[in-house]
Amino acid sequence: MDSIFGLQGSDFVIVACDGSIAHSILKIKETEDKILKLDDHKIFGISGEGADRNSFGELVHKNHCLIRYKTGGYMNLKETAHFVRSMYAQAIRSRDGPHQCNGLLGGVDQDGTPSLYWLDYLGSLQKITRGAQGYANYFLLGLLDNQYKPNLTKEEGIEIIKKCIKELQTRFLIAQNKFIVKIVTKQGIETFTI
Repeated sequence: MDSIFGLQGSDFVIVACDGSIAHSILKIKETEDKILKLDDHKIFGISGEGADRNSFGELVHKNHCLIRYKTGGYMNLKETAHFVRSMYAQAIRSRDGPHQCNGLLGGVDQDGTPSLYWLDYLGSLQKITRGAQGYANYFLLGLLDNQYKPNLTKEEGIEIIKKCIKELQTRFLIAQNKFIVKIVTKQGIETFTI
């Protein structure tokens, strides 16, 4: 029952996720952060089954850190997106099968260029300017398409995210009361709750 959505602005990327964890008819938690910080300028929002989301998120984060440690270098967003896509693709061919989770990878490169990537559990990868995963996909794509424009300011981006949250809270049967929002700029990552 996850909702992950985001958009790319002129010099930033915003990704938002619901904070709820539920099992059957029970709400367990409302403060779960489903957006991983890969480094100071990259985030990875994951939607899907709880165990797969956590294990795949940890796998991506630790391997990203390992590659940076081994090479002593910096992976730009495109390289990171292809790296994550290859991890999804490897899982399909493994005995355990694919990780049942999808993601939005976003951030800002060292030159200040923002990027947002859409990934699914089958290893599909697409560079996008706005998108959603999980149940948000059903409700928000039209709103994001309608409200999005190139070269958004940070304030305009936050307003669009607030409209998306209101739309989910109005139309979605399952109550998602708290959302965690992360904004990536060249200065770093800013986190707040709505």
